[in-house]
Amino acid sequence: CAQFHSYIDWILTVPLMCVEFYLILRAVGAKQILLWKMIGYSLIMLIFGYLGETVFRSQSVLFGVLSTVGYVGIVYEAWFGSAKKLAVNSNDPKLLGAIKALGWFVLAEWAIYPSLRA
Repeated sequence: CAQFHSYIDWILTVPLMCVEFYLILRAVGAKQILLWKMIGYSLIMLIFGYLGETVFRSQSVLFGVLSTVGYVGIVYEAWFGSAKKLAVNSNDPKLLGAIKALGWFVLAEWAIYPSLRA
């Protein structure tokens, strides 16, 4: 039951965090494709994680790997992908700092994720 409550929270907060990436970058030319890509990554992460922990427990490693694909997509966009490129091209150190901070937040969130499930 605690897993279900965690995922209810995450299904709201993780996509909202991805929307935040888009909103911050919209002023410097971010396209809606970035928004949908980030939301897609977050849904991959959450749906496969939930299924691996609840429905397909005997295949939890496979579902954990699939969930991690979504997570890596978000981190990639923040640190190397289009989100990073838009921030760098803006020549705005505050914007670049905000995107870096969000990237670190995503990384830290995943680092403590297992302890949140316990």
